[in-house]
Amino acid sequence: MALRGGTGDNPTHPKEASTHLESQDIPEEKYVAKQPPVSLQQIFRLDLAWVEAILKSKYKPKRRPPHPPLAMFNAMIYQRLKQIPSWRKLASTLKADPDLTAQLGFRKSPCFDSLSEFALRVDDETLNELVYGYVERIREQLPDLGKNVVAVDATLVRGYTKSRPRRQRKTDPDAAWGVSGDKLGRPVYVYGYKLHVVSDADYELPLTFSVSPANKAEITVFREELTELLSRGNKPEVLVADAGYDSKLNKRLCIKHGISPVIARNPRRSGSKRSRFDQILPIQPDSELWSYYYTKRSEAERLFSRLKLELGLLDLKRRTLPRVKYHFGMCLIAMLTVALASVSSGRPELSLSIEQWRY
Repeated sequence: MALRGGTGDNPTHPKEASTHLESQDIPEEKYVAKQPPVSLQQIFRLDLAWVEAILKSKYKPKRRPPHPPLAMFNAMIYQRLKQIPSWRKLASTLKADPDLTAQLGFRKSPCFDSLSEFALRVDDETLNELVYGYVERIREQLPDLGKNVVAVDATLVRGYTKSRPRRQRKTDPDAAWGVSGDKLGRPVYVYGYKLHVVSDADYELPLTFSVSPANKAEITVFREELTELLSRGNKPEVLVADAGYDSKLNKRLCIKHGISPVIARNPRRSGSKRSRFDQILPIQPDSELWSYYYTKRSEAERLFSRLKLELGLLDLKRRTLPRVKYHFGMCLIAMLTVALASVSSGRPELSLSIEQWRY
């Protein structure tokens, strides 16, 4: 990006440009005004009374929980933000830091068994309540969330197991083989699970999610994803997806609900040339407007990148579908917690970086 000096409109090299604020075209307030830094404590100060109510309902009425449910939940969020690989490591970290234990809301540090037992209480129903509860509270401050452009995509995660011959007993019976790209012209097979996410393409935040074995094709889960998206109060104008979702049925479903599909053509299904069916699409394939919307699909790639590199999505240490879904769901909840803290502070752009919220 060229930096214009004070002697004229001709661009100059950054080292040759004047450093005096009045001699540059950039307003002085851009340099003077500094936003206050964010911290991990802002996340723990969020009003999560609704989360506490959901978690308390999972305990027996006559039994007092050994640790505050909200403190246990904060510990799980802390584990994802710090990418702590196991509950044993998390328990030892809390035991060695009494101040952190108190900030999370504990009276005493929890042991490994307490953390494991708490995770078992967070079943599929509870996980969905937490994820969609976060989305609704973010939508209260971002009313257009899920209303403009959404992106549909999936990523494959290697399971915490070794692949075995079909006749031998599997350590993870729910995992399956799936294709994760290609190398030297040959497909790369991975034994594990798929995380399917529908996200807002402008804010780069997840709206709905589901988990399946790695052999589940994206095209077969599209109907369920679209139904779940609409049932949660999302009504986007445009839906963007790659060629893995290409089918006339999926495009008709979008048009039926008033959504313009921008789905890449799959030569194995639709051929390489335009068909008469393309004429009924609201946004014509290969048009300038179609290309503009399709570039927004990269948002889904960036979302998965943050989940993998900053929240430990690939650090899977659990087996069977329900427990794997818990791990994926907590990664999404940690991302949404950062987003809620960002919009609550009036700086929604901070939700795009997890790193600065770790300290």
